[in-house]
Amino acid sequence: MLHFASRCLLICVLGGTGQWAIADRPIVIAHRGASGYVPEHTLVAKAMAFAMGADYIEQDLVLSKDSIPVVLHDIHLDTVTDVAERFPGRQRADGRFYALDFTLAEMKQLSVTERVNAKTRQAVFPSRFPAGDTTLQIPSLKEE
Repeated sequence: MLHFASRCLLICVLGGTGQWAIADRPIVIAHRGASGYVPEHTLVAKAMAFAMGADYIEQDLVLSKDSIPVVLHDIHLDTVTDVAERFPGRQRADGRFYALDFTLAEMKQLSVTERVNAKTRQAVFPSRFPAGDTTLQIPSLKEE
């Protein structure tokens, strides 16, 4: 529902009377930060998008087990972190690791990486930032 509401707001803003237009150029929205260059939704991705001149940075939110909003695109942790290695056995019956099952403190122990396929663990975009161990973390909304 949050995604639907945010998209409706975006359509209203961009499709309105034109008072929101920025000079005579297209509006640049950085989806998940500069996710084409560095792992999505990290503070580095946000800073890079800002440095590149994005007009808006669109971030997604999910809740942690302790009800803290964190900046994460999916409800799953296994496609963008090393959760399976750090917390073996914590997956649900479907084999996936859900953000809602981890506290913020637990999420802070995870290393955020380039998106991988949940089943094959292969990089979805192999020519981007290398998949693997990083020092990047999942940020909370408060940190943003």
